[in-house]
Amino acid sequence: MNLNMGNEVRIILILSQIAGILAVITFILSYQMKTRKGIIAVNATSSILYVLQYVMLGAFEGAALDIMSALATIVAHNKDKKLIAGHIKSVFSVIYLTMIAMGIVLYKNLFSLFPVVGAILQTGAFWINDEKKIRLVSFLSVPFWLVYNIVSHAYGSMAGNILCMFSIGIAILRYDILKKNKED
Repeated sequence: MNLNMGNEVRIILILSQIAGILAVITFILSYQMKTRKGIIAVNATSSILYVLQYVMLGAFEGAALDIMSALATIVAHNKDKKLIAGHIKSVFSVIYLTMIAMGIVLYKNLFSLFPVVGAILQTGAFWINDEKKIRLVSFLSVPFWLVYNIVSHAYGSMAGNILCMFSIGIAILRYDILKKNKED
């Protein structure tokens, strides 16, 4: 931290890192949930905390995409409801096109595209009915957010991305590999 910055700026930077750490903790916990509903509910809480962190850091691409991801997660959670189920391809297309448009509008440099890819993968995971596939696609989204967090100085989230990869890996081992072996 720059010693010449004001106390208010230092406080905001510290609070942003705290929000990032809390976001990471809830994100990690989400993949330890046994059901799709549990994964999605805890993950939505994580998204809110990430938005707070990114806004405080001035990383508006991440904030906008996390807001969109949270909304998309809520829609995905309700995908079996009549209104959404009858128009699932249209809803899915609108969500993805909106994320891509956000990426174009908020474009700063190559690294500002990384959260777009991460958000698209993460959001897509929640449209899947198979928990094993949810975990796998979610695992693939984390490296994109890791790069973005490094560039955005979101240190808590950066460390958390690594922890998330381990957490999702553990969940894959527990629920998808060991459970399958027991059933065989």
